[in-house]
Amino acid sequence: MESRNSSNYKGIDISSWQGNVNFKKVKDSGIEIVYIKATEGISYVNNYFSSSYKNAKEQGLKVGFYHFFLGGIDPKAQARHFVNTIGNREFDCRLAIDIEQTNGLDKTSLTSAAITFLEEVKKLTSKGVVVYTYTNFTRTGLDSRLEIYPLWIAEYGVRRPSSNPIWNQWVGFQFSSTGQVPGVSGNCDLNEFNEGILLNGQSVPENPGTDENSKNDKYYIVQSGDTLSGIAEKYNTTYQKLASINGISNPNLIYPGQKIVLPTGSSSTGGNTGNSSYYIVKSGDTLSDIAQKYGTTTKVLASINNISNPNLIYPGQKIVLPSGSSSSKGNTSSSSYYTVKSGDTLSEIAQRFGTTTLTLVKLNNISNPNLIYPGQVIKIK
Repeated sequence: MESRNSSNYKGIDISSWQGNVNFKKVKDSGIEIVYIKATEGISYVNNYFSSSYKNAKEQGLKVGFYHFFLGGIDPKAQARHFVNTIGNREFDCRLAIDIEQTNGLDKTSLTSAAITFLEEVKKLTSKGVVVYTYTNFTRTGLDSRLEIYPLWIAEYGVRRPSSNPIWNQWVGFQFSSTGQVPGVSGNCDLNEFNEGILLNGQSVPENPGTDENSKNDKYYIVQSGDTLSGIAEKYNTTYQKLASINGISNPNLIYPGQKIVLPTGSSSTGGNTGNSSYYIVKSGDTLSDIAQKYGTTTKVLASINNISNPNLIYPGQKIVLPSGSSSSKGNTSSSSYYTVKSGDTLSEIAQRFGTTTLTLVKLNNISNPNLIYPGQVIKIK
């Protein structure tokens, strides 16, 4: 885990406990990012949510929202409550789940519920998400399936968060709960954030591994434990060059599932590069189902994709298939598909490929043509 750094953004997070905040004084003190508690459970809304948002934006502060998650309550209903409360407000930072209580759930059940919440928020907003929790809770309350999401970690009285069993890097670090900030009454949580917390940050994909570059590009899909320098060495290049061609502002910040475009002419004796057939995981898929569909085994797919846990795959993940694999149907690279990018609309995609919105709706069983999200795979024909 990295230490605090003076180049990071200075931030605070607030709830109803802080009451009315003078955001001019907050900004003048050097604070750049404000996270505002929006909701909790399926009914609670922060009484100061609207006014805090309005006043923070008026001062030009970067704004993010968080939801306090309650285990044992329908996670999709919680996600809808969160998103509905945010409404059409513009914001700058990843939408956060604050998860720090088990409410009687074991870590497997709580993690599953958190993932359901996060995926529903992504589906409803087409925005990136982040997990807020504290170090000890990563050890006792959650499991490693959450590693695909960026981390906002809380640990007080240290410059570097302690190691935990799920993440090895953070995009946000809450280092104090007793900060004193001009414009805020009483104690206030203090944070540092790096570029990964921002929705326009290029080093953290909205849906890992699904950002489509040209089909002629070679690429590498980041695996857990990879470093940019390690990938560079593997493909006979430098981490500086990889950072440059991939728009990576922080070479120390890459994520499992992220696609790294390789320089022309790069080669390796191994690795997960883009000249193979592949399948893009859809909601409800399992690795064993994919293996059966393509006449191979779960063990083979896990091996060639460096998947340590065959039970952990996620929508949008690209699964490299063994040479010679074929299927009577499925989402392979020889078919005509398009992966949705931030800002796309279905009508624009239809126009781009010389078809109609209605045709795409029918081909993809889309119930709401106005609701598509980055990383979603659209069949064109």
